[in-house]
Amino acid sequence: MESKELKNESYVSIIIVNFNGGNILQECVDSIFQTVKRSFEIILIDNNSSDNSHLKCKENFPEIKLIENNENIGLTARNLGIEKAKGEFIVFLDSDTVVTVNWLENLIKSFRENGEGLYQPKLMEKNRPDVINSAGNMINILGMGFSRGKGKKDEGQYEKFEEIGYTSGACTFTSAKVVKKIGSINKIFFSYHDDLDYGWRGWLQKIPSFYEPKSIVYHLGSPTLKWSGKKFYFLERNRWICLFYLYSTSTIIKILPVLLFLEIGMFFYFLSKGFGCEKIKSLISIYKLRNEIKESKKEIQKSRIISDKEVVEHFVDSFELPLNLVQISPNNTNKIIKLLSKFARKIIKL
Repeated sequence: MESKELKNESYVSIIIVNFNGGNILQECVDSIFQTVKRSFEIILIDNNSSDNSHLKCKENFPEIKLIENNENIGLTARNLGIEKAKGEFIVFLDSDTVVTVNWLENLIKSFRENGEGLYQPKLMEKNRPDVINSAGNMINILGMGFSRGKGKKDEGQYEKFEEIGYTSGACTFTSAKVVKKIGSINKIFFSYHDDLDYGWRGWLQKIPSFYEPKSIVYHLGSPTLKWSGKKFYFLERNRWICLFYLYSTSTIIKILPVLLFLEIGMFFYFLSKGFGCEKIKSLISIYKLRNEIKESKKEIQKSRIISDKEVVEHFVDSFELPLNLVQISPNNTNKIIKLLSKFARKIIKL
């Protein structure tokens, strides 16, 4: 595909990070080559896989550009792809996805019609194609991200193009110009909430996120960690990192009592579910990373265009727990979070 004329205005750089992807990676790349009407390059960054999945993929699809790391640097590896990308457009695509033939065409068309921003397709469950994986990701004002509609049967309830909080890292589409404005993936993130961070940073630059349901991609989701202590550790650690460096110091001070109230409740609940150690480890990690967080905060706060009062207009008070995880949360959790979020919103607007 790289041999096609690079002057084509719709030339797209598709960046995939792989770690022991096995046949899943092969399925992903094969589906991309079924894409119609568009010229693209595939940049595959391998994070020191031991299963040789990247080499097999290169053998089967010699057109791809392969970058091999000598260690697993997580999703920060996407930055290597950004550096090599030649396209007018860039896609961050997870290796556990399968795309439909017109996925790219619809994303490009939507970008042309609706303007600069980050775009997400309608993500469906790979193993249950009638079940929603994400109909747009949302940011709760207290820093929690969630996939709208996750686990629900698709009954046409999310067929409207609309603004969302942030785009899923499973598939994020935008222009190279937007990527340059927002910047690289923050190296402080290894896994999880890197996409929330990217979308939030976009809002600080007045760059919106959108959901385009006409584009459909199937996503397996967490093939390595699933719902585990390690996944919970990254989610909690990275949520607090986002809060500390993306909100201004004055905002953090304002809502700190609310955050601590929520934190205490979450700690005791997850302690009862066997994740207490992971929660403690996440807090220790945040302390160890305090200098890196401080440096990131300086850079972000210096370059931001709009205030937190404006940013939170694009965040929500609600919180949706995925249907496949309801067994680990009491039914009233969402209600409590909503009440706390509304209170925090009023404080931020003071």
